[in-house]
Amino acid sequence: MKIMESQLLGVQIDDTGREVVLSLRDTEGAKFDVELRGVERLLVNELRQQNVVEAMTHWRRGKPLDGLRDAAFALMTGAAEQDCSPQLAAVACAVVDRVVSGELELMEISAVFGAQLLASFTSMTFVAKG
Repeated sequence: MKIMESQLLGVQIDDTGREVVLSLRDTEGAKFDVELRGVERLLVNELRQQNVVEAMTHWRRGKPLDGLRDAAFALMTGAAEQDCSPQLAAVACAVVDRVVSGELELMEISAVFGAQLLASFTSMTFVAKG
């Protein structure tokens, strides 16, 4: 399963809002899902039908954390760090601390034409579809 250049076909959210399934099709036509569990926050911005994935970053304990602060501020406050009140900055910084400690994971998918998906969650699984 190759994420880059795959098509994002859809986003499904369960009734509780805590489980999210991203449906994708890779460059060879194989379909797969990315299942996010324990979702705390989800932001989908400018998503278009069958948008092509340009980049995916998955932050978790023990992995490089470059860009994590910017992603956490965008997800939790909708603003850049320098534009946040101290109260909102504390919320975003708490998310960064939880990722560093391994309590939470954060993912960003950027698609062509500026689309973006940001999510914080407790676990993620890739599932091949028939």
